Amino acid sequence: MAAVKSLLARPAIFDFYQALIGANYAKRIFVEEWVRPASGDRVLDIGCGTGAVVPFLPDGLDITAIDISDDYIAAARARYSSRASFRVGDAADSAVDLGGGFDVAYAFGVFHHLPDSVALLLLEGALRRLRPGGRFISIDPTLIAGQSWLSRFIVTNDRGQYIRSPEEFSDLFGLYAPEIQVRTNLLRIPFAQALMSFAKP
Repeated sequence: MAAVKSLLARPAIFDFYQALIGANYAKRIFVEEWVRPASGDRVLDIGCGTGAVVPFLPDGLDITAIDISDDYIAAARARYSSRASFRVGDAADSAVDLGGGFDVAYAFGVFHHLPDSVALLLLEGALRRLRPGGRFISIDPTLIAGQSWLSRFIVTNDRGQYIRSPEEFSDLFGLYAPEIQVRTNLLRIPFAQALMSFAKP
């Protein structure tokens, strides 16, 4: 498993794997049903990886995208520099200046890579950068009651080390009153995902 995780750190292999398991469908549903950006919106893509969500966003958006991986950002810039502004950095770091006034921010598959303390910092940073009434949306692998052994095996062997159940997400982020929904039909493999939506007052 360690070798597989190492391979997935390479942008081309990661993108191939994502396409293989049907992640493009998941990204489309994520954008259409949850992110729902409107023309002219300022959008913040947190943990953007290779920029793989950007093609599923409509035109007419002002998109800022950030990731800690130099290799992923280089790949994202090579493909989508005309669609978004990409930068290397840690969105959980309050010293990183991304500006503010975003209408919507999202993190596709980020929280399960972060321990609780950093996950909270990332959420707080995302909310701080939103305009009043803005929204932050996330999706991550999750563990649920009645989950098949195969789904549980795949989820727990993901690259992320901090897989949480919906109840654990609720306990961690409860102060921010997230809307949480579980989906098990967004990938070609047995896989449960928790989608969360947070509104900035």
